[in-house]
Amino acid sequence: MCLNANQKPCCVIIALFAILVGIIEFSYECFHIALYGVNKWLVASLITWIPIFIAAFFLIIGALREIPILLLIWVTVSLICGVVLIIIKVGLMIYLHRLSMNVDIVVAILNVIFLLLVFIWAAYPYAYMRELKG
Repeated sequence: MCLNANQKPCCVIIALFAILVGIIEFSYECFHIALYGVNKWLVASLITWIPIFIAAFFLIIGALREIPILLLIWVTVSLICGVVLIIIKVGLMIYLHRLSMNVDIVVAILNVIFLLLVFIWAAYPYAYMRELKG
């Protein structure tokens, strides 16, 4: 499955990438809070990233030590929080006014890429978890 890739390094890379994306998003949302003031969508986005950070560390430990339950925690948290973040991103597109339509188009494209990223985050660890159990 997953193009016959070795899932252990892919899981670690996915976790590190999730942490990197989370830090970038977290910083960007903090910048928006400083710029526009407190918004319930921005605060919800910040809060939603916290379980993803914690689960990413579980994914690294679970992949390196081959513990399937930690991989399952990552898959569950990434899917639930990923869907919540997608809903929050749509809310931010509606309620956070930007300067031009071009910026809104770029944000919409980035949201679609994030949607695909959420499912990639879950696919490789799930495949590795199935490999460990089988």
